[in-house]
Formats: sequence, structure tokens, C-alpha cells
Amino acid sequence: MPTRTPAALALAVWAATTVGCQPGSEVDPEAPFAGETVEVIVPFREGGGSDAYARAIAPYLQKHLGEGVQVRVQNVLGASGIQGGNDFALRRKPDGLTLFVTSGSNSLPYLLGEPAVRYDFNDFAAIVGSPAGGVVYVSPATGARDMPSLCDASGLIYGGVSPTGLDMVPLVAFALLELDVQNILGYQGKGAARVAFEQGETNLDYQTSPAYLASVAPLVDEGTAVPLFTFGQLDQAGNVVRDPVFPDLPSFKEAYRACRGTDPQGPGWEAYKAVLVAGFSAQKNIWVHREAPPSRIEALREAAAATSTDPEFLAMAAELLGGYGFFLGTEAETMFQQATSLDQQSREWLLSLLRDQFDVAL
Repeated sequence: MPTRTPAALALAVWAATTVGCQPGSEVDPEAPFAGETVEVIVPFREGGGSDAYARAIAPYLQKHLGEGVQVRVQNVLGASGIQGGNDFALRRKPDGLTLFVTSGSNSLPYLLGEPAVRYDFNDFAAIVGSPAGGVVYVSPATGARDMPSLCDASGLIYGGVSPTGLDMVPLVAFALLELDVQNILGYQGKGAARVAFEQGETNLDYQTSPAYLASVAPLVDEGTAVPLFTFGQLDQAGNVVRDPVFPDLPSFKEAYRACRGTDPQGPGWEAYKAVLVAGFSAQKNIWVHREAPPSRIEALREAAAATSTDPEFLAMAAELLGGYGFFLGTEAETMFQQATSLDQQSREWLLSLLRDQFDVAL
């Protein structure tokens, strides 16, 4: 009768334990979350946009995942959102019990290849995504009333936060339009930049859709701000189309044509579309590890789909969603991949812009 050495016995015990503890090995496909707690990582402070998004959706995911499930939100701060992504990718088990909420502050550094980013979106499966929008406007003192007059204007002053954050979208747009603009960055937020516009320190600005509707539309009514274009939205076919929340304003593609007489093209245009998706068209996303048990991924996607049509949720979250809808599951992944599939020539164009105009070397 063969005998086993102590080392062999220990190895056998380790192997049996490991097999029994693989993610999903004991998941009931009929009730994959029964008795479990799902943690939603938000890589930003409490009270911010991503935190509000997560805390609005979490109770409804819990509702639609079934009885006995708890969904809670945890804020993991650091490195402008990068730390939470690294924590999710490197330290959390791929068992489907941890989700990750992202915004443009996570996807833009990933797109740029920032060294601090240790997460790879190819390793994640999308549960749900939500777009956002932005409107560019000027002071009437600039003399700009439409796109041709904006492109002919001199002495434009734009106030922003950071060239590698959401400001990257308007900064790329301004570069493609070849505007005569001085970019003043370092404001604590776009709210502060809007105040600077109101006080006459700047004369060119953008705000996200909710902020524009709440704080800039009254300025337009007063005649102290002139809206010129939206960043647009990227559709599933990769076309920049009008923002559905502002159907009467031209998209950036139309704005460019009005100034230059032709459609934008080339590496700069491809870079614009990529940062548009990363910053706005696929701004908010909720992810799970792609290695998670398939039954849990499917259940999460079904819960997100049910949430997206839940009348109680839609009534509660109308202001949060800003008039935009949802991308669900693979649809959200397809949208997001339009940002991360940037070709090398377009990436180099973007990196050169950051280096040459903003002294940012990546």
C-alpha cells in the first residue's frame, strides 16, 4: 500500500482547500448572492458625483438582487481616484462581491497611460454605465455670438482645473479649433471656475449638463453668457451626435465645421472622440471583475437592467442622471472601448498637446 510523506499530505490538503475556495466554486446559480454582502468601491470622497451615483443605485441593486442581499458603499480615497482602482484590481477577490464605480478621473489617466494606474479595464466586466454632457459658453464681451465669430475672437481666457482631468475635453476642442485662448488652470473645481467667469476673470467656460442648467442657464437668460456648442455624445457607431439634453445646440463636430468649413479628421479628431467617451459619453460606470462567477455577473446585470426601469428609482434619480439614460452590460463595455482603443498616432498627438502646451509629461 503506497504511503504519503507529511509534505505530500500537506500538499494534498492545500490543493483540496484551494479548489474548494476558488471564486464561484460554491455559488448557487439559482441564488448567486443569497446571504452575501456586495461592496461598492467609490474611489472619491463622500458627497461627490460618483459617490452620489453609487449611493443612489446601491439600494436598488440590493432590491433587485433578491432577498438576503446587502449592498453597501465604501469610499477608498487617494491619487485622485487611482488608488481605489488599484485597490479593486489588486486586492479584492474576483468573486463578484466587490464592484467598482468609475468616472472620467479613472478612465482618462488609464487612457493616457499614467504610471500610477495599476488597473486594466480589460479585466473588468461592465454592469451599467451612464453618460454626461457639457456645454461651452462665452461672455458676450468677447464679441462671439456663434462659432465663426468665436474662432475669429481674440483675448479668450478659459478657467479650468487640470489638463489631465475633464478639462482635457474642452482643451482638445480648443486646440483643434485653433482658438486664440489663454488657459488658466488650477481652480479648485468647475464651480470655482464658473464664479471666475461671472466675476470677469475669464470669458470662456464649460459646465457639465446639471451645473449648466442650474447655474449658467440663468446667466443666458440675463444676457451675460452665450452658449455656443456642446461636446456632443458618441453613439454606438462611433459618431459624434448632438447631446439629447441640448438638442438645439450644435455638437462639437458641427461647431468645427462651422468654423473650418469641413469635418474634423486625423489623429487630433480621434483623440477628441476618445477623451469625449472617457470623460462624458461613458463617464460613470459600475464594474465587476471579469473573472467573477458568470452567474453573479449575469445577476448583477439583470439587477441593473431592472433598476434602469424602476419607476421609484427614476423619480428619485432624475436630477442625478441629468436627463441621460443608461448603457447596460455589454452595451456599456462597447461604449467604453471606444475610448480605450485609441491608436498610437492619436495617443502621441494627445501626449504632445499635454507636453507642449501644459508641461505635462507622461
